[in-house]
Amino acid sequence: MRTAVVTLALSLIVTGCLNSIFTKYQDNQYVAPDRKFEQPVLQTLQMFIGEAAAFLFVLARKYNGNASSSSDYTQLPGSGKPQLPRAKSYLLAIPAFCDLLGTTLMNLGLMYSPVSIYQMTRGALIIFVALFSITFLKRTISRVEWFALLLVVTGITIVGLSGKSNAGAEGVTEAHPKVFLGILLILLAQVFTATQFVVEEHIVNRWTVEPLSLVGYEGTFGGLLTFLGMLVGWITFAHGTKGPFDLVNSWNDFISNETIIWSSFAIMCSIGLFNFIGITLTSVLSATARSTIDTCRTLLVWIISLWLGWESFVFLQLVGFCFLVFGTLLFNGAINIDKYLPSWLTADKSTVRIIDVVDEQIERQ
Repeated sequence: MRTAVVTLALSLIVTGCLNSIFTKYQDNQYVAPDRKFEQPVLQTLQMFIGEAAAFLFVLARKYNGNASSSSDYTQLPGSGKPQLPRAKSYLLAIPAFCDLLGTTLMNLGLMYSPVSIYQMTRGALIIFVALFSITFLKRTISRVEWFALLLVVTGITIVGLSGKSNAGAEGVTEAHPKVFLGILLILLAQVFTATQFVVEEHIVNRWTVEPLSLVGYEGTFGGLLTFLGMLVGWITFAHGTKGPFDLVNSWNDFISNETIIWSSFAIMCSIGLFNFIGITLTSVLSATARSTIDTCRTLLVWIISLWLGWESFVFLQLVGFCFLVFGTLLFNGAINIDKYLPSWLTADKSTVRIIDVVDEQIERQ
């Protein structure tokens, strides 16, 4: 059992890392001598296709006669409540739309920023999830958790400042305004992703939804919404613009380079496996453990991007990463420093952490 869990945990780190690496690799491909593949909306569509593949795992379980068994999966909050009726599955189109906006903005931000900064900046998600949970779900947050969020904000700020020093293999410094624009887009994306989590929490407070089915439904609805948006955009304003909503140009860019086609297939497979492995681990690992795994994924993305020569090592980024990791692990309860903190800071500490509310979705994307 322990060997299986370790193997799955390592697989989660690798597949999660590959999601970011393959997407950045795709961004670096040329579709013309002077133009790279810049199709964030199309990349969102391929992400949703990978999520929709969760239904393949659901069908495989049914085929094996295990559809009625839930022992291998942890239900989302709402255990003992009725299953979400299929007729009401359209409600999952709402978080799917939030996912669409968030993922598209993240893909756009990745085009303008180094992949390690992209991965680290995504750590801001817990800030918005915490704020939205307090505002809309009436959760409470302790002073220690506020302190942890402050560390996360500090870390992301330092990581952002390190962007102006990041250079590629040839020593060519990234265009500073574009890097900062990319960071802002990624931060804005976390607002929509946090909104997605809050909406999902509201839905599963009323109905029980199997996690794999949740991913599959949102992937299906998200894919349909993305394609519809591209189609409407192409008809109304994007025809001939060669922008991300120019459907014909996006398709031509996609098929113009065989490497892009294969990388898309790799991205969809890695996302599908990432979701399946992550949800499988939900039943055997705590939110704290999975958060630690996610930190390892960020570190691996950084190491690979350095090894590939996409970036150069920047000490300031390391400092920011340390703040980010420490704050995240403190917020998620992976480390306990209560004995080193003044009593007034720990007096209101609760046994229920916000991470325990949103932990089911920590493996997404």
